Amino acid sequence: MSPELIAILAVGVAVVGIVLNGQRANRAEMTGLRAEMTGLRSEIGELRGELHREIGDLRAEIRREIGDLRERMARLEGLLEGLREAISGRRDAA
Repeated sequence: MSPELIAILAVGVAVVGIVLNGQRANRAEMTGLRAEMTGLRSEIGELRGELHREIGDLRAEIRREIGDLRERMARLEGLLEGLREAISGRRDAA
């Protein structure tokens, strides 16, 4: 074998080694990223469930508050109606 051929083969082996090492490193990094993404997906799922529960609680609280406001408003309407009757001395036809 000539020295040029040996040099070409040596460079080829070195390039193959570098490429394979880079692929191995990329594969390891991708595996780590996949594990991290899986963890993030589960965390997002938990946060999503928690958010749905909180929204449900807020909806129930808002409904309760609206019901309370309706009751208070009805009481005020009744008081105003009684006040109007007391001032005018007659009942409204409506």
